[in-house]
Amino acid sequence: MRDEVKANVGGVVHISTVDWHGKVAHVIFFRGCPFRCVYCQNYKILEGENYVSLDELMRGVRDAKFLADAVVFSGGEPLMQFSAVFELARLVREEGLLVAVQTNGFYPGRLEKLLKEKLLDKVFIDVKAPLDDEKYERITGVKGAAARVRESLEVLRREGADFEAVTTVFRGLVAESEVRKIALELKEIFGRCTHVIQQGRPELAMSEELRREKALSRSEILELARVAAAFGLEVKIRTKEHGEEVFNLV
Repeated sequence: MRDEVKANVGGVVHISTVDWHGKVAHVIFFRGCPFRCVYCQNYKILEGENYVSLDELMRGVRDAKFLADAVVFSGGEPLMQFSAVFELARLVREEGLLVAVQTNGFYPGRLEKLLKEKLLDKVFIDVKAPLDDEKYERITGVKGAAARVRESLEVLRREGADFEAVTTVFRGLVAESEVRKIALELKEIFGRCTHVIQQGRPELAMSEELRREKALSRSEILELARVAAAFGLEVKIRTKEHGEEVFNLV
């Protein structure tokens, strides 16, 4: 199977300390995504072809092993290329490294299979808007996206997965009311989990209209974190200025 499967790759970061906080990671970006999010900053790899053999990708993983303790699959949407991700996760496991996936939650069945096969140590899942809100479709351009994400969250709950729910915030698009609803939904599904409030970067967005907006400041994001933390969630924030911080509700 390894000789037959290739991955459509958008790029590789050999050593990263920001994609999995507390880990040194080798990051593989997969091309393609079912969404066309207005704020996507990796939109240049949503289409196009650059097929790479798994053997070549694993050579990069082994070269990074002297520093890296984990491999992160990102994108695009990595689970769109399930055969490649499944086989790579197995091979990375054989090298004794941890495996994480950054996913938009559109493929709950594929996520469940990886978890049942114990091929994932961590899942970073985007929760882009409230799950009962038409805004999910407006952001992603895909009808029924929110229902698929909810199903993926239920998979994470059933499998007892180590995960973080990530909400990227933008002025006038995803802010206080949306964060409040998302935090409530996470509370209802999990009781307690980690919710990451991530500063959106309008200047990098696919939408020209959004690129004209000003990013939310760290102080504004701290206020959003306070909203989420009020539901008893463990909250982190990520900003360009300060990186990742654990928020303490005092």
